[in-house]
Amino acid sequence: MRHFIRSAAVAIAMATASTLTLSAAWAADISGAGATFPYPIYAKWADAYKKETGTGLNYQSIGSGGGIKQIKAKTVTFGASDAPLTGDD
Repeated sequence: MRHFIRSAAVAIAMATASTLTLSAAWAADISGAGATFPYPIYAKWADAYKKETGTGLNYQSIGSGGGIKQIKAKTVTFGASDAPLTGDD
């Protein structure tokens, strides 16, 4: 009986650990960079989104050019630009 209880406790602990690991993977923060103009509204939306989903949104207002560079380099999830993009962008 003790062996069964110990085995069940180990199984429950492993199942809990794997569930927590999967939950953490799904809650990865979203990152973005670019134009400074939309930053205030992005900050408000980020707060509301975090409260609703638990997922954070980190936006770096580094300028349109910087956002384009970071999205091209795939270092952020999204970029924002005040200037229209060209075919080269």
